[in-house]
Amino acid sequence: MNDFKLLGRILQIALFVTFALALGGAFIPGSIGHISGTACIVILITAPVVRVGWLVVDWVRQGDKRFALLGCVLLLVLAASGAIALVR
Repeated sequence: MNDFKLLGRILQIALFVTFALALGGAFIPGSIGHISGTACIVILITAPVVRVGWLVVDWVRQGDKRFALLGCVLLLVLAASGAIALVR
């Protein structure tokens, strides 16, 4: 259960950092605001992916092969869609 507390704490920190970066992107002019907004979007995309990866590792440790396989399939779909987006 301590793993889930740590995951929750990491996601909570990500939430506050994302909020601060969003405010910076909205109210700071120039390239600093643009970088802040971009960092906000990057965290918004990576936080759920990290959560799924964390859960896949936990499911593998517990021996739950079905959920681990489905989590890996989801990560594979996300990686494929990211690769397609970068190619286009």
